[in-house]
Amino acid sequence: MTTRPYACNGSIGLTVLFAAAIVTAAACGGASKDLAEQASNNQAAGPGCTSSDTTPVGLAVLDYIKAAMPTPQRYLTAAGTDSAVPDEGFKVLQDKGPTYFYSSDPKAQQQIKDKLASVGPYASLLVVYRGKADADNGNLVTVKLGGHYVGGEHDGKAGAERSIQVKCDSTGWKLTAPSTPPAAAPAKPATPAAAPPTVATPNVAKP
Repeated sequence: MTTRPYACNGSIGLTVLFAAAIVTAAACGGASKDLAEQASNNQAAGPGCTSSDTTPVGLAVLDYIKAAMPTPQRYLTAAGTDSAVPDEGFKVLQDKGPTYFYSSDPKAQQQIKDKLASVGPYASLLVVYRGKADADNGNLVTVKLGGHYVGGEHDGKAGAERSIQVKCDSTGWKLTAPSTPPAAAPAKPATPAAAPPTVATPNVAKP
């Protein structure tokens, strides 16, 4: 009489184990499929799109300052605010020239202007971050930037408000439409040299 219940319990145990094995296999199969799809997406996106050395924000900031006119030689960011350039963009600014933190406090702003003036009359651009938006499953990023010049003869001059698109392809992140850097001002034509004065020849009467 003990055989029957035991057989029954064993049957139930085998059934449970078999069902668990099916569930586990299904779960593992689903996970494998997800990993395969992720690997396929990463391969399609290209290895450069996962690198921290080249990012959409960094490329957009570089494109923005290259196209700015007048050409900036020093840079500022509004530290501690939503308008501050993210770290990857700030690194680009530092690579391109001296970079300063700009404050919303008028007294601190004047101190920054005095500091800039003491260094020299160089165009100084405050780069303002307006945010970014993703599309195409994260493979297309639109970065919004603006700004204005601080100190010197260009103080208060507004920079362009731009939406810069960066796309991920098989080689990495690329600008969809790189800006053309501003052309150098044409050289002034040389002033022609003054002609030497004409000396009149006196008329000499023949003998």
